[in-house]
Amino acid sequence: MTEINKEQSRKRIPLGSRNILTAPQKPGFVRRFVNDKGDRIQQFKDAGYSIVDEPTKVGDPKIGKATQLGSTVDVHVGGNQHALLMEIPKKYYDEDQKGEQAKITQVEKEIQRNSKTPGQDGLSGQVQLS
Repeated sequence: MTEINKEQSRKRIPLGSRNILTAPQKPGFVRRFVNDKGDRIQQFKDAGYSIVDEPTKVGDPKIGKATQLGSTVDVHVGGNQHALLMEIPKKYYDEDQKGEQAKITQVEKEIQRNSKTPGQDGLSGQVQLS
């Protein structure tokens, strides 16, 4: 096979389009990868997450090389760092997101309240470079 034919038969994958940290979602749950660094795994467990312990296909084909250690999904994420696939029931995830949004909304209200220009929302303005 010539060099040109080899290039034509191989599918080109643009940089930035591959995602090794993808896993199928499970109905009723939200999944995410958590770096196994310090006590992060325990923090997530304390927040209601559990380690996914079922056979799961992870990442794009031929990349990422995720492995199942025992029954957990372990992905090398670079820099001698690994991440574990964890999940939480969607109802708890939604509660957490609602709490985070309440904090953001409160900050936005403070910005609006402290706006010095009457009639403006305090969330927009102009930037001038000198």
